[in-house]
Amino acid sequence: MTDRTINTNRAIDTSRTNDTNRTNDEVESRNPATGKVAFTSPATALADVGATVGRAHAAQEAWARRPIQDRQAVLRDFAGLVERDASRLAELIVAEMGKLHRDAVAEAAWTVTSARWYADHPPPVERRGGAVVRRRPLGVVAAITPWNVPLLTPAWKWLPALLAGNTVVWKPSELASGTAVAARELLREAGLPPGAMELVLGGPDRARALCADPRVASVHFTGSTAAGRAISQSLAGRFVPCALEMGGLNAALVFPDADLEHAADCIIAAGTAINGQKCTATRRVLVHEAAADALMDALATRIGGLTSGDPARPDVDLGPLVNPAAATRAERAVADAASCGARVVARSPSPSPADPAVAPEAFFPATLLTGLSPDEPLRRHELFAPVVSVETFPSADAAWPMANATPFGLSASVFTADPAIAAEAAEVLHTGVVAVNRRGDAVDLEAPFAGVKDSGNGHPEGGEYVYSSLTTLQAHYQDVPVPTR
Repeated sequence: MTDRTINTNRAIDTSRTNDTNRTNDEVESRNPATGKVAFTSPATALADVGATVGRAHAAQEAWARRPIQDRQAVLRDFAGLVERDASRLAELIVAEMGKLHRDAVAEAAWTVTSARWYADHPPPVERRGGAVVRRRPLGVVAAITPWNVPLLTPAWKWLPALLAGNTVVWKPSELASGTAVAARELLREAGLPPGAMELVLGGPDRARALCADPRVASVHFTGSTAAGRAISQSLAGRFVPCALEMGGLNAALVFPDADLEHAADCIIAAGTAINGQKCTATRRVLVHEAAADALMDALATRIGGLTSGDPARPDVDLGPLVNPAAATRAERAVADAASCGARVVARSPSPSPADPAVAPEAFFPATLLTGLSPDEPLRRHELFAPVVSVETFPSADAAWPMANATPFGLSASVFTADPAIAAEAAEVLHTGVVAVNRRGDAVDLEAPFAGVKDSGNGHPEGGEYVYSSLTTLQAHYQDVPVPTR
């Protein structure tokens, strides 16, 4: 078989997709379930990116000198406003990118929780020897974020950045610009001063201009590995730090002593969340030969029982992909795999043709595959779609290399009743997250979230760990008492 790659058009696009509705002077998001326009706005002129950074740069020192209690109050007030407007924000998220309504509601709720948690956890101040070690803000932080988690993913970047005394220039995906505008308005209503949060709306050329501005002190990015690598290379000559959260080909390893029904529930939930458009989604299943038939039946049953349709409906399990082009790419990838010997075990039903609220072009069924060839692109490249492949292994010694045989290293899940296997997983799996008997795509706010290899450059999000890439350390020696907060 000749070498093939999945052409996802992501090498220059920081939003994990190629937006066919973009112009140079306007951003437009469309509801992928209906094809209707959800939000339009003038784009930030490329020539105005520098002025936008300038406003953030001019506001930074005054913001950093505000008492920490003032910055905490802004975050707490923002949390209350998101809670107040949660229904409106959820509807906007559903309309812009097709997320299930219940998941959009949960995203707004997690944003509220995150804002309050960070308000209670400012950058730590510690005494080490004769010094008080403080964390000082870097300056202007650029946040470049995707469309799939359009409120919470950005918030995990700019909530701690603002609390630490930085100002932020946020370049959201043009496919989720409406959510970004709404969030920025709530921050301003919460008391964030002018210049502390600036928006750059538009395509990847705006992101490149933002990264090139010498006043940007740090870049926090979530998106494709190709775009992350380009950002890192563009900043290296100026020694500008960047925190990169990129893709994943995440494996679930299922051992014969596992609770197979629970494993199947977790795998399908993690493989189809956000319609498979999630960096931590489970995409590969490695199962012991003794449990393979039973697990395959359980997975196929669950996929066959999923319902597709209007994501605003509470009884729907799968909404659309972000646009028709994404569905076409996914269908082509599955067809190519099948033509080279893979077997399609199960697919979820299509939306009802009688549903007047649904345009079918962007819908793609959840798909279970087995028998991928060793050089199949689905083994090497992330496909942003609900496609899960299954392989078997004869022993744990064989399973670990199979799990690690990918350029990515974001997350993995392990299903076993054996504590020794669970402990070994943490030692041998080359991933930033290892989940035992739970979903591999679920992370906690207080814990670090960072991948290795092509999934990240080791600068975590989450908890107080994120401050390592948002601040510099200062050792303060003084012969009089110094407050620790």
